[in-house]
Amino acid sequence: MTSDRPQVKCLFEFDGRWVLHHHVPYTVEHDGSVHRIMTTIFAEPSVHGRIQINRDGQLVAEYDELVPGSVVEITGDAWRMAEVEYRTRVVLERVPEATKEAAGAQAGE
Repeated sequence: MTSDRPQVKCLFEFDGRWVLHHHVPYTVEHDGSVHRIMTTIFAEPSVHGRIQINRDGQLVAEYDELVPGSVVEITGDAWRMAEVEYRTRVVLERVPEATKEAAGAQAGE
């Protein structure tokens, strides 16, 4: 098993990118639990996103003030925000393991 291998194969991922649409819930199963991911995108004071992660109905992580370059952890995998469009979508890109450690990504759980 290589260190660059993702913890979870995200069904919504395409070519290392995951597009999360504004207010559309995404469900991922990991370690026998159901994780629900929801994104909200705000315009003020500047365009930024919030990602909330629930596990089995309980909030386990919330990332706010997300802008391009921000790193979040979802079910053990690090993702970097590549794009954010007001009330439309955020685009996440997988972060390789070596870059994840250098960026100081923290577990959200």
